[in-house]
Amino acid sequence: MVCWGDNEYGQSDAPDGNFSKVAAGDANSCAITTDDTVVCWGSNWWGQSDAPAGSFKDVASGQWYSCGLRSDDTISCWGVEIIAMPEGAEHAISPKLPDPSNCRPYGPYAPVTAGFPLPAESPPSTGTLSVVVLFVDFPDKRARHSTHDEVARGLPYAERYMESLSYGQLDVQFRPLHRWLRASKTHDDYFSDGALGAAIRTIDDEAARLADQFIDFSDHDLMMVVMPSTHFGGGNALGTAHSEDGPIATTRVNTFPRDPSGTQQDWGAVAAHEIFHNLGLLDLYPSESSAHETPKAPFGQEWVTAEFGTMGLKAYFLAPERDQRLAHEWRQPFGGRSTAYRYHVHAREMLSWSRWQLGWLDPAQVSCITESQATVDLRPLAEPAGGTAMAAIPLSGNELIVIESRRRINHDAGVPYEAPDGSQTTWPGLLEEGVLVYTVDAGVGSGDLPMKVAGDTGNGQVSDFPVLGRGESVTVRGFTITVVSDAGDIHTVQISGPN
Repeated sequence: MVCWGDNEYGQSDAPDGNFSKVAAGDANSCAITTDDTVVCWGSNWWGQSDAPAGSFKDVASGQWYSCGLRSDDTISCWGVEIIAMPEGAEHAISPKLPDPSNCRPYGPYAPVTAGFPLPAESPPSTGTLSVVVLFVDFPDKRARHSTHDEVARGLPYAERYMESLSYGQLDVQFRPLHRWLRASKTHDDYFSDGALGAAIRTIDDEAARLADQFIDFSDHDLMMVVMPSTHFGGGNALGTAHSEDGPIATTRVNTFPRDPSGTQQDWGAVAAHEIFHNLGLLDLYPSESSAHETPKAPFGQEWVTAEFGTMGLKAYFLAPERDQRLAHEWRQPFGGRSTAYRYHVHAREMLSWSRWQLGWLDPAQVSCITESQATVDLRPLAEPAGGTAMAAIPLSGNELIVIESRRRINHDAGVPYEAPDGSQTTWPGLLEEGVLVYTVDAGVGSGDLPMKVAGDTGNGQVSDFPVLGRGESVTVRGFTITVVSDAGDIHTVQISGPN
């Protein structure tokens, strides 16, 4: 056999031997040997080259999967299962990849996915993550403060936050280069034409070039470019810089102009969010904001945004304007006190599903429910110890229901905040303790709502704060999830269905 053409994944590196049939796919190839076995080579990102044993008389190779016609006229397929196969066909699970029946569905949307495995090129999510931090300003948007001042606005919080979410399994080591690197062009020259991808590549490469004499990039897993928070906010991830030491994955903080500018702002939560993109997590809010538009609230009510985790899982519900769950106290420097109400609440503990993806949950902490009737005891997600932190119900090869216990502890307890005038408060976090239920679709890409809170019909709106207390239940895809008891440190959940 001889192959030619694109060989980016080794799909043209034909093996030695004698063959009777061959199939060339997008990034891998398969062939039948003269002794009727199947051999595949090239990309194996989704197990499409892990051919099963047995005797075959024909083979076909696709982009994410391969299929063979066995000698007994049955069909076996291996790789990603996108749609239901015909009756009698076998989905041969690669031993190197997760099994959807074990609540680890495939996620075909690289470079970020709601399933498994995470992209092979992602930096490590366990052990040490070394991040070199470069500070870049522009001729027209210069930093008027030190890099040490900028560091204080983000890195300490991001490090503490990420490490605590990992249950101590991730050691984040930020390595800042303490000097402002001046870009050769104005910020608008990089970003104003709307070609964000090209701008990212250009600013990343320029930052690496300016720092090459000071940094050995081969010693680090990730490069983060930080622009002055006095002028810019937000961030974006996923890119590659080309340094003298080789390529390095990149992420950016304070990317977009903000108005008004002039004062520094905190960006630690943004940094953590963007780094999690590099580790393989996707955005859970819609890329088109119209998907979550809410109508005008009735008189005396307000729409409340309830956000969960670090990647933007959101739900919206109506509440009275002075709902006491939304109250928080301001403490002024001179001793005064006042009460205000906040209509965007954020329970910042990372979702159990994201922790499962990143390898921070042990399989023993995950209950994969495959029976129609089951009872599970859930420990608090923030502090599960050795107990069950997540229950999941497979719905298909790429869809699940996820169930987790949320308590007002750690990052769900609220977010301390100090205003520029010295006034202090704690933004409301988890409004009510209970069980959070949501769906996961590993076949949906970033920004297309791969996760939805139970009760969300597609527009993000739910009837109330979407956490179940004792005696409350919700039905999702025919499965009814009921909180039968609350022992203070354990939520007991009963699952029945499908109805």
